[in-house]
Amino acid sequence: MDLREHSTALVSVIIGLGLTELLGNLHRLIRAGSLVRWYGLPVLWAVYALLVAVIFWWAVYLGSLGVMVADNTFHFLVHLASPLLAYLVCASALPTVEPGRTLDMRVAYYSGARYFFGISAAYIACTALIGNLQAGGFEWSTLNAIRLSLFALFVALLWVRSERFHWFAAVAVLLLLSYRMTIQVLR
Repeated sequence: MDLREHSTALVSVIIGLGLTELLGNLHRLIRAGSLVRWYGLPVLWAVYALLVAVIFWWAVYLGSLGVMVADNTFHFLVHLASPLLAYLVCASALPTVEPGRTLDMRVAYYSGARYFFGISAAYIACTALIGNLQAGGFEWSTLNAIRLSLFALFVALLWVRSERFHWFAAVAVLLLLSYRMTIQVLR
């Protein structure tokens, strides 16, 4: 097994664990049935987390993430930050329901939003940094414009409590990521 295969296996496990957390939380929420008072924003952010995992996985397949090109352990650890942050995005997108207890997803959303948006901003910043370092420096591109827009939205979401803005940001992020998926193609 060469370094690329070894790194891909580790990243695959981390992303797979993130998807397991995301889908497990969704499963528990659905199974709780009438004990859950549903709210749409966490569901939209769960879709965002799913897209993060898919886009990250695709980038690993394309070899466009620097985890595979590390030349020492520290460099590898720096590049490992992005899949670890992707895991945290997936794990924190939906609230955790405790068996037999009621859960108001709106209350849970606003109580955990700062953590989720902080992790999301860190994930975007980390992938932007790694992508631009791997490309040899920053250059203005559609991808970097999307990254900058996502980062700005997540930082704003850390401070803005307006429900309208949260809905706007969720839809905007999903649209940006949907477009992002169309430009991440095999070459």
